[in-house]
Amino acid sequence: MSETDQWFYKIGEADLGPVSEADLINLYRDGHISDETHIRLQGQETGKQIAEAFPQIGETPPTSSEEDTWCDTSPHPWRRFFARTIDLNVNAFVLILGWTFLMMAITPVQSDFWIRFFVDREYFSPIGLLTMAFSFLGNIPFMAYGRTTLGKWIFGIRIVQEDGRPMGLKKALKRELAVFVRAYFLMIPIANLFTLAGAYETLTSEGKTSWDRDYALVAKHRPESTIQTLVGTITVILLVAGVIWSILPPASALAP
Repeated sequence: MSETDQWFYKIGEADLGPVSEADLINLYRDGHISDETHIRLQGQETGKQIAEAFPQIGETPPTSSEEDTWCDTSPHPWRRFFARTIDLNVNAFVLILGWTFLMMAITPVQSDFWIRFFVDREYFSPIGLLTMAFSFLGNIPFMAYGRTTLGKWIFGIRIVQEDGRPMGLKKALKRELAVFVRAYFLMIPIANLFTLAGAYETLTSEGKTSWDRDYALVAKHRPESTIQTLVGTITVILLVAGVIWSILPPASALAP
């Protein structure tokens, strides 16, 4: 067969590809596809099992990979919720800090204004929209190429295509927008509690969120362990403490 041949392979109901013959064999050797996986050449309507198309492939058994340690695909709604919460807050903090220092460096004579910019109620609406947009969009490059974010890594979560590969930029953007609309309902208070509850129900009953199902994605988790539970618990405690600290009035305001 030609080295330029392009192949499609089927995982579940998803028809994935095209990939080269070398990439197809690497997917098999890494354990992402098996002997029974159906493949077809680009332009063909029917195909065959990979073991039938490449009889010699069975001589090199699949090898274990790093992905094997992220083998739990059962739903973990609370791990995913807290991971998302960490990501949204970290992204907002990075935006605020980075924007403040950048603008102070560019316009030092207005440094007092930029220090107050993100806390002045006069700018609450535009700053809220900017922060909200960056909080979600900031996840995209990490999800597109790294399969995880800081929050997801802490809670042991990766989002991958059904063959284990990163989802890519286009799919990551679509997924993030779907989460923003379907789960967080444009961050509209009260209303988003109902959409989050609906997303929780879908995940626990079907094993997948609607956006992962629509884009043929799989959530893989580190298996539950004492260390994973301890790290998650400490992170949640620090998160709650940080939220409480951020909404408390400064000590000077409490002084008699």
